[in-house]
Amino acid sequence: MEDLKQNLALLLELQNCDVKISDANKQISLAPGLIEQKNRILDDKKAELREKKKKYAELASSTKEKEFLLDDKEKGIKKYFVELNAVKSNDIYKILLLEIEKAKVDKSVLEDELLALMENVDEEYAKIKAAENELQKFEENIKKEITDIENNVNKLMEEVVALEKIKEERKSKVNKSILSHYDRLKTGRDGRGMAVVDGESCGCCGMVLRTQLINQALKGQDLVFCDNCSRILFKKDAL
Repeated sequence: MEDLKQNLALLLELQNCDVKISDANKQISLAPGLIEQKNRILDDKKAELREKKKKYAELASSTKEKEFLLDDKEKGIKKYFVELNAVKSNDIYKILLLEIEKAKVDKSVLEDELLALMENVDEEYAKIKAAENELQKFEENIKKEITDIENNVNKLMEEVVALEKIKEERKSKVNKSILSHYDRLKTGRDGRGMAVVDGESCGCCGMVLRTQLINQALKGQDLVFCDNCSRILFKKDAL
């Protein structure tokens, strides 16, 4: 009947709203997780920078320790020279010379170690500066992405409100019994209570339909349901 075809056409408009609302609500529900994920990535980047700074601080501390040891070694050598000038025994003189040579070797080793440490400190400092610049840009991008997500959520929420108004208008024009069938069938199915007959199959579940159902959907005289997913079947060229 023409009345049924009109109701099915209205239901299809209603379903278009329901599908859009369902899709929008999914995106809205995913937003907090996306924001949390981006904040977690940012926190990881900050943690990496903290580790670099920690390593730099440890190297700087080691450098100070080496400088202290080197200074102490230099003082020891000067002390040996003072003692050397005052000693009168050849044996003690020779012993002091050996101690001085040993101290000089130790000093040379410390100087090499200190030089290597200072080079490492410079390298780590350069890495920190590069990481700080990178983090600043990364944080700016992350915050922009989060703002974009929040703005999109606000936009989607506005769209949902507008679609809900359109839905109420469409629902008031649909036969109550037919609307009840549709509302029951769309629940938990992303707002899809109707399914188009796609060739010989259900456009939603893909089940091959009986010829009788296809013909009934084409006539549009009675409600026809998919044997598998139970959705209301319709043919586009029948509406």
